[in-house]
This record gives sequence, structure tokens and C-alpha cells, in this order.
Amino acid sequence: MECRFPEGFVWGAATAALQVEGALDEDGRGPSVWEVFLRERPGRVFGGATPAVACDHYHRFAEDVRLMREFGLTGYRLSIAWPRLFPQGDGPLNEPGAAFYHRLFDALTAAGIEPNVTLFHWDLPQALADRGGWENPATVRAFVQYAETCYRLFGDRVRRWSTLNEPSWMTLHGWLTGLHPPGRRDPAAAARVSTALLAAHAGAVQTFRQSGIPGAIGIVLNLSPVLPATERPEDVAAARLADAILNRWFSDPVLHGAFPDEGLALCRDFGIAPSPDETARATSPAGRPDFLGVNYYYPTHVAADATATAYHLNTSGARGEDCALALAGRFRSVRNPAGRYTDWGWEIFPDGLYLLLKNVHTQAPALPLYVTENGIGLADRLVDGEVHDPERIAFVRGHLAAVHRAIGEGVPVRGYYLWSLLDNFSWSNGYRKRYGLFHVDRATLRRLPKDSASWYRDVARANGF
Repeated sequence: MECRFPEGFVWGAATAALQVEGALDEDGRGPSVWEVFLRERPGRVFGGATPAVACDHYHRFAEDVRLMREFGLTGYRLSIAWPRLFPQGDGPLNEPGAAFYHRLFDALTAAGIEPNVTLFHWDLPQALADRGGWENPATVRAFVQYAETCYRLFGDRVRRWSTLNEPSWMTLHGWLTGLHPPGRRDPAAAARVSTALLAAHAGAVQTFRQSGIPGAIGIVLNLSPVLPATERPEDVAAARLADAILNRWFSDPVLHGAFPDEGLALCRDFGIAPSPDETARATSPAGRPDFLGVNYYYPTHVAADATATAYHLNTSGARGEDCALALAGRFRSVRNPAGRYTDWGWEIFPDGLYLLLKNVHTQAPALPLYVTENGIGLADRLVDGEVHDPERIAFVRGHLAAVHRAIGEGVPVRGYYLWSLLDNFSWSNGYRKRYGLFHVDRATLRRLPKDSASWYRDVARANGF
């Protein structure tokens, strides 16, 4: 065996409520910003797809839990749908919505699968958005109330909580590129939202610790190693700035209690720097996590010669269609000429995960880490009733080897959650970009294990490969 992992290492898979549950209009659930956004701007998602049915996890969770157990999973990372518990974002609890999660957590407990629960995975209740969303301080207060309710209801079965999923990605696409709700391109609003999200995180962490409920609480950040295109000083400086915006704008406040200097300087140049009060709330010591969830998919290579501001995300799966990120006069992403890329333009670079884990460990040596998302989107096809996905097996094997290498050098990585359990609704990519261990037939919703599911089962049972 090349890679044996520590005893107790969590072998998991991940999903998010809006991407798998379906049942958007059932049992009192209120609308989220995503349903309204897709109704008003249907062209924003490939093929006009919606999450109305998704994987129907709401009705099929027992089958999904059985598959998790049969295929060796010891952990399941999921999110709770805020609008399913609080259709208006605050106010009275929707008891039927809570009953669903009671059933789900009971099933996971009976199967010996540890839930790792994210409180917010982008599905803000529309009622709160109508009142200003994350730019309204009342939303932060509502989130903390919602979090406290979740702790109280489910804390006897959930021992690992995360406050937010990928606040950087949500802010980027919600308020800068306009690809996600609320579909705006407003840097000043993006800066306000980022501080509000960090304040919401700190408030939810503080409330958890005051509750006395056993367990641990953290945050999940999407991190991408930012590498200079050349060793020229201007490219190195550009990479440092891009890292401050893409990664450290959220990681530095929770790990170090301060925004990165380069990011603050850029915000001052644009007149959008956080006020002292906003900074104090966003960088509060109350928000120090018990662990950090790391989502990693690809690295970013950066050059300094950006002549225009631009963003492009490949949602078609057309090979050769590059993704792009550029801020005029500051930095632009560039393709790695030696890199291997997916059809969606994401570079396959397992060593990037090793670099991230080592970097976080250097900054916070005692902090436990979990790889909370890592996976590859492919245009999987059924062939004679089977899905052969050797590319996914190779991708996961390479990234697990990177995790093993980091653990061998003292990085306390406690678990790995493959994205994703099921072929789910993949935001702007709809259902074309498939990540799951289990193929989901869009007509029948039948689950079918791919070759990767069997391979991952064997790895989990052997605790290595």
C-alpha cells in the first residue's frame, strides 16, 4: 500500500441542499434567491436547468444513506436549507422542514456515518434578499438566530459544523461577475457583503460556543494557490495581490484577525475599504475556527499585464474554452502551457492541494484541516448500463496522494470529502457537468454507482491505497 491514512481519517462525500434536495415547494419551504434568480434570468444556467427536482434527495435520502454505507463512507458533508427551516429567513420555525433533517440525521446516525453540516451554502431566503440581503445587518442577525436553532435542534447528532461555504466564490459571482444571485456588478456592495459574511460567521461561532453543545465549528473556504506566470517582479507582485483578493480576504480575518494589507490597499484605491466598525466585526476574535474546511479544484496562474477587467467561466464543457479573470492594471489569469485541463478549463494540479494544506498549516500549526470539497466535473456517459470514469479515479488518487504527503509532513488533515456524492445541480453548469460517485438518470433519478464509487469504497475500507 502506497498511502495509508491515520486511524479515524474520515472518508466522505459532499453535497449541498439546493443542489440535491429538490422539493422546493413542499412542506412549507420558502423560496431562496436561486429560484427567483433562475426564473428571472433563465439564460444564466446551461440548458436552462433548475434545481426544482435536483436529485430528489428530500424523498430519496434513505436510499442515499444506504448507498453511502454500502460504499464505505464514514462521513457525509451536507448543508441545511435555511429557507426550509425559516421560509421568511427569520420568525417562526417551519416544523415540517425541521422534521426532514431529523429524519436524515437519524438515518445517518443509525448507519454510522458522521454528518458534517454547513449552515449556509448560498441559498439565502428570498424574503431576506427582498429586505437588502447581506447588505442589511438584519440578515446577519437572522443568520445567527438560524444557526442557534440548528445547534439546538440537531446538536445531539451533529458534532461538526461549518458556518459558511465559499464566501469568496459567492461574493465574486453575486456582486462582481453577476453570474450568481443577486446578479450584480458592484464592487462597493461586494466589499460590504464580504464583511457582513465574516461578521455572520463570527456571530455563529460565538453562539455555538456559548451554547455548550459538544463538537467543533469552522468555516469552509475555496482556496486556489496563486502562482506567478514568470519570476519577473511584476508578476510575483501581481500574484501576491491576486492571492490577497481570491484567498486571503477571507482566510486572514478568520485565521489572523486582520484583512490582508494588499487587499486593503486595493480597496482604498477604489474607495471601498471597510469602515473601522465593519473591520472590527469581520475580524472579531470570536470567529476563530476550531477547524478549517478547504475546497480545492484548480490553481491560478497570474501575470501583471492586464489591460482590461474581465471574467469568463466555461459552462459549456467545450474543450479549449478558457476561463478568465482579470483586473485592469493589476493582474490577469493565464493558462499554464504545461498544464492538463478539464473540458471546463480547470487545470488538474494535485500538488496545488499539497501547497494549500502546507501553507495553511504554516499559518495556523495547531488547526485541524478537512478537505471538504475536491473532485472533477466530467461529461460522464452511460455505456451498456455502466459509467466508466478512469479520469475521476486518477484525479482523486492524485489528490489523495497529495493529502497523504501533507499528513506525512505533519499537517493535521482529518478527512476528505469528495465532491460529490451524486450528479447534482451544478449551478451555472446545470446538469451537464457531472461530479458524482453515483450517476443520476435525469429521467428516472435512478442512482448508479460509477467505477469511481467502487474504487473509492475499496480505498475507504482499506484506509488507503
